[in-house]
Amino acid sequence: MSTGFDPSADFARIADATEAVTVERRDDPPGAPGMVVPHALRRAITAREVAESNGRYVAGDVAWHLPAAELVEVPAVGDRIVDAAGRRFTILAVQQATCRTRWRCAARDLVLAHGLGETVTILKATFTKGTGGAAEAAWSVWKTGVASRIQPVAASVGTQHEAQRTANRYRIFLAENLVLDHTHRIQDPDGRLYRILAVSGAERLGGLQTIEVEAIP
Repeated sequence: MSTGFDPSADFARIADATEAVTVERRDDPPGAPGMVVPHALRRAITAREVAESNGRYVAGDVAWHLPAAELVEVPAVGDRIVDAAGRRFTILAVQQATCRTRWRCAARDLVLAHGLGETVTILKATFTKGTGGAAEAAWSVWKTGVASRIQPVAASVGTQHEAQRTANRYRIFLAENLVLDHTHRIQDPDGRLYRILAVSGAERLGGLQTIEVEAIP
């Protein structure tokens, strides 16, 4: 008769105030379903943890406790936890706890922490050969509802085809780290389009991805 002790399902049974969340993997493509965790527990990062973290944590960060028995894969730094209200928390640190029955994930709501008050749509080009043999781009929606902040940078006047042209440049901060290049464009809530010039910051956990763009006239 086996007398082995298996506490793997205890957390979901005894923890109060649990909620269903979805874990989105950092490298999953847009639209991937993620892992549903029916009994996640949210707790605030304590003031003591913030003070002792040397800036790693800030006020407003939370600790999510995820039952190991409800996870198909182990959560990783950079993954996102999405609550029932659609808030996304980027995982900053992961550790096993309580006899390996749960994973404690320190996480940050980048939208709240950085005041990202707008949402943008990402478009992607599909190229086909035109009648003259040159590649022609057809733009379609690639990802919607990306939390952002759009900040003007500079305007410059130049000459193109013997006509003066004003180039308005902006810096767009995104809550999500997306793989973007010249085949993508960004559309703001008013429908204005931006051409991507440079992308940086995707490697900074807890920070924002920064997109240098130029408004398309």
